[in-house]
Amino acid sequence: MRSRLITLAAAATAAAALGLPATQAHAIGTGTSACGYDVCLSTTNNSATLYLDRWAGAEWQVCDDASDGMRAKATVSYAGQTLNLQTTGGYGACSSSQSFYPSPSSGDVISYRVWVQDGANGSARYARSGSYTW
Repeated sequence: MRSRLITLAAAATAAAALGLPATQAHAIGTGTSACGYDVCLSTTNNSATLYLDRWAGAEWQVCDDASDGMRAKATVSYAGQTLNLQTTGGYGACSSSQSFYPSPSSGDVISYRVWVQDGANGSARYARSGSYTW
């Protein structure tokens, strides 16, 4: 999923072509960012990132962005369902992609949290939370 990042320049160019401000070039929702995904939320120390690619199967994935020996983890919750994402391969590794079934409907709010921890049972560190309106 990370290999399909859309550059900010391309989004700005598309927005300009449509006569929109650059901030409207991305999907609407809390947590929307310029990273090329609908959600792109990093830990407070930028050592892990949670991604949502809504238009490519509505897949969630967490990736380890630092060679600090920590495991990247995330939870994503919606309508009583929780996706538990984690990496085990170290720096540069990403979790397997997961999606909700049934898929969210327009207006549904999805909450999420991303963090790193030392091993499978370590304490959560550098956590960040957010929400996304489908």
